Amino acid sequence: MITRDELIIDMMPFSRELIEWCKKYPDFTKALKIIYPEKFITLGAVVTSQSPNYPEDEVIGIYTYAYKLKTPIYKQDFVINKERHNKEFILYTRHQSPNSSKYIKDINDFYATYGKGGHYVKSHHLSFEELPEEIRPRAVEAIDLARRVQITGLRRLSQKHLKKVYRKVRVEKRGEWFYKQKLQAKQNK
Repeated sequence: MITRDELIIDMMPFSRELIEWCKKYPDFTKALKIIYPEKFITLGAVVTSQSPNYPEDEVIGIYTYAYKLKTPIYKQDFVINKERHNKEFILYTRHQSPNSSKYIKDINDFYATYGKGGHYVKSHHLSFEELPEEIRPRAVEAIDLARRVQITGLRRLSQKHLKKVYRKVRVEKRGEWFYKQKLQAKQNK
């Protein structure tokens, strides 16, 4: 059985390891804004960076459009790929429950640790103009999709439809992974 949450996670441009991490730690997944399309539209894009405070860690910014707010804005969850090893991930978000795992921390902890010295200032809640240039086309698509969702609502997908979409996503991702591997092999020569 495929769930909507699994499909959303698999559709994201996450590494295989981060997708597996989400499956292994359901609390981690439940704390991600992207799995709540009734409030947030994912931009389907991530931006990676590193903080000068911890340059060995990869900072993965996951963008969403919070369309249910009186004044819609873009929000960002931060996932830390510890030492870039793809073996441990920590999510920094505001969507945290008191029983959260050690892999889910409050966004203020992110700013105190990775943002020390003014890094990542005003990067949790963003206007369109504050988004990275590369993902603005996705932001426009999210606005359009949010308008349609507000008019028609979210459809409940049958298991048959979820499986069909899931299979298509897996095929596309395998092709993309294969292409990246070939490209990397050529660059290493």
